[in-house]
Amino acid sequence: MSSASSVPVRAEHDADGLSVWLGDQTSPVVLPWLWVRDHSQDPATFDAATQQRNIDTFAIPAGASADDVSIYGAQVRVRWLDGAPDSVLPAGLLAEMAGLGRTDPRTAWSDPESCGVAPLEYEELISGEAGILRWLESVERWGYGVVSGAPCDLAGAAKLAECVGYVRRTIFGDVWRLSSDEVGHADSAYSHTFLEPHSDGSYSVDGPGLQLFACSERTGTGGESVLVDGFAAAELLRERTPEAFQLLSEVSVPAHYIEDGVELHARRPTIRLDGNGRVEQVTFNNYDRSPFLLPPKQMAAWYEAYAEFRSIFIDESRWMKARLEPGDALLFDNWRCLHGRMAYTGTRVFHGCYFNHEDFESRLRTLRH
Repeated sequence: MSSASSVPVRAEHDADGLSVWLGDQTSPVVLPWLWVRDHSQDPATFDAATQQRNIDTFAIPAGASADDVSIYGAQVRVRWLDGAPDSVLPAGLLAEMAGLGRTDPRTAWSDPESCGVAPLEYEELISGEAGILRWLESVERWGYGVVSGAPCDLAGAAKLAECVGYVRRTIFGDVWRLSSDEVGHADSAYSHTFLEPHSDGSYSVDGPGLQLFACSERTGTGGESVLVDGFAAAELLRERTPEAFQLLSEVSVPAHYIEDGVELHARRPTIRLDGNGRVEQVTFNNYDRSPFLLPPKQMAAWYEAYAEFRSIFIDESRWMKARLEPGDALLFDNWRCLHGRMAYTGTRVFHGCYFNHEDFESRLRTLRH
């Protein structure tokens, strides 16, 4: 159902295309004729059940033009000079193209005390979709969400994961066990040592979107989990040193993971932007960075930019630190939040898994619908 601000109120056409005014918008959405016919949602050229295009885009005649345009309720109808079926553009499509209602749900944070993240009780999470939506919207807004009172053994972690979506299988398995006594993987995560904030899966072509940590055993001291908002750090770098930000968004950095029977390699920019210049993914893992070489001056500039970016998020005042206890579970956006761990003594056993970012986004959309 369309809001009043997205309902077409006026439509005009000329030889070049269609102009539509929506609600109280003072500027129209301007659409070329080829685009109009290609995106029509009339029954002859669009399958409403599958949301797939049936029209042959490449058979649309060059120079196709309209004979008449009209508004019927919440849609614009176009009659073609060449007698093709009338094209129909619903208000929702037009509003999307106009950017109406498009907001960034993310709230950047540099002070962890400013985050509005409150732990969600496990019983609320599993009682229905409202609890799951609250958990995932916390991740969407702040980059992470917390659940308390959960059964966090292997089976319990798997049940938590089902609330998010299907688990991404990696070289570590589906739902895996993380502890210093675990054997079989050559990774610093399986130790008692301090881990500097980093991104996981820098060696994966499509880095894991989300990560779940569920604590099942805990003794001794230390071992707090660390999160820092990488998007906030990137924006501060953009403000302070635009040339450093630009360099880190342009230079693809290689990474690797190597153990018996496994040799993974991938590369992408430290700061990946979308088509509008918005930060979409931060990838920083100095542990897994592979050798690469740029021309001397550019290499020196890259090291300087890389170090400046790190200097922002290594500042402990920006860290959210939490000692997860048995029954606590942390879900965070691995494309946004850099995570780490304080050194510890005793036993620290987590169960965890990864999710694709696209599946997290899909889950949010379907829960909201």
